[in-house]
Amino acid sequence: MNVLSEEEQVASFNNVQSVLANDERFKVKLGIGSDAFASLKTGNLVAQLWGLGCTVGTGAGVAASGTLASTLFGTFWTTIGVATAATPIGWVVGAAVASGGVYYGVSRLFKSYSGSRVDEIPKFLNTPLDVLATSTLDLLGTLALKVASMDGNIDRTERASMQEYFVEEWGYDPLYLEHALDVLEQNIDKSRLSDMTASLAEFASSNPDCNFSAIQAEIRKLLVEIAQADGHLDEREEMAIERIENALREHGSVLHSVSQAISGAAAGVTAASGAVGKSATKAISSTTSSMREMAGKLWAKK
Repeated sequence: MNVLSEEEQVASFNNVQSVLANDERFKVKLGIGSDAFASLKTGNLVAQLWGLGCTVGTGAGVAASGTLASTLFGTFWTTIGVATAATPIGWVVGAAVASGGVYYGVSRLFKSYSGSRVDEIPKFLNTPLDVLATSTLDLLGTLALKVASMDGNIDRTERASMQEYFVEEWGYDPLYLEHALDVLEQNIDKSRLSDMTASLAEFASSNPDCNFSAIQAEIRKLLVEIAQADGHLDEREEMAIERIENALREHGSVLHSVSQAISGAAAGVTAASGAVGKSATKAISSTTSSMREMAGKLWAKK
């Protein structure tokens, strides 16, 4: 494919009107009702969702996004009256929105491009679903292309099957999808697997309601679905998916060990300083953040 400059990549979306051609298919994937989002002020919600994950660059950065958990897993999902946030697919979508800065996709492209040359929010983001769909494709598309490019090349047949899958199964607009996959493919070497798995693990660690094992299983299921879009799953694709699984599992283990250490330390501090109150709590919180950040940095060096 032709290598485009950042400006040319942005310009390629000039004629794109929307991210989704069929909202209902995307809602079915998320397990939400047809009337979801209807009672919300769409413009405000689009802006809020688009603002999440803007500055995220590593797994540790996800935890630093202070409003993430309350916005995405609290008020946001509760307001639209769905239980998606408590499901694996909801967690995957939440992680995708939160860690948009990790993937070299459409979200990162438009957020990093000079604000003086493009609108703050792209014109093709008409609804909250469009924002969720953009981030979701950035995540799943990047991982799927990692699988497809394991041998160093992305076969055109695989790319065509991938496009058909996202149009037919998820309801993406074909024109948006074509340009979005172009962006992901051109930047696939910049998206480091260690950073991607770190961001997913850190997101789950920062949100107690998340089940990281369920997230891993859901991502595997989705990657297998995408890989089988051409009619079969070959050994090369299975190996690539297994590599992603192992990376997720290993990073999840690192954070789990850190969390256990933190829990033990917190229990000791609490028992030894019962009357210290706020000071002890602040110290524990600071230690937790520092240890998680250190774990993220150690993982990034692998």
